[in-house]
Amino acid sequence: MKQAVLNWLFPSYCVQCQSPITTNLGLCSFCLEDLPLFDFTAHKNLLHRPDIVEMFPNCEFDTLFACAFYQAPFELWLKQLKFNNQIHYKKALQQVIEKQLTQFFEQSPTLPDFFIILPLHKSRFVTRGFNQVSQVWQPLLIKVAPLNNSLIRNKKTQAQSELSKAKRVKNLKNAFICTQDMSGKTIAIIDDVMTTGATLNAATQALKQAGAKHVWAFVTCLTPL
Repeated sequence: MKQAVLNWLFPSYCVQCQSPITTNLGLCSFCLEDLPLFDFTAHKNLLHRPDIVEMFPNCEFDTLFACAFYQAPFELWLKQLKFNNQIHYKKALQQVIEKQLTQFFEQSPTLPDFFIILPLHKSRFVTRGFNQVSQVWQPLLIKVAPLNNSLIRNKKTQAQSELSKAKRVKNLKNAFICTQDMSGKTIAIIDDVMTTGATLNAATQALKQAGAKHVWAFVTCLTPL
């Protein structure tokens, strides 16, 4: 009854086909099923998928999870959320991520000890006012494993989108520190888009220096070559 009243007072529409949906969703079931998502029944670790390994040959993390390639419609949704705070795309992204996480953990039932959402430098957080990765991912992750905030971004870096691959690596050198002993732990780090892997590699280095046994990288999208 309560949900029916909310649907009547605040009607919601699928971000793809504009058909009416319940207020807690962003996509109708048909559009969700129609999206070009990765299939974890074929490769439960995307680093074992030949085309992806060719695109990202120097990954320092041990496992890669992503929902899809960074292309339509995901590119629009992520840009609108990140740069224009268009939060109605958040529900659609959460549906996609939840669907993919369910499939991933069905294929790989081992859980990480912690999730760590990659932090923004404090100056960038103040400028933007929010961390869009936390907004989207945090409600989904807390159902699976604890969140941990011991990874600190202690270096104010230039925006990665402005840099070449080589400059991205240099830009992120010593960008992260871990303030907790991670000896023997499996840590899953979370970001929105992986373009070269430089940010995730820098975070992985800090966690492995702190003793982490395995580091998994979870992202919403991979940028294809």
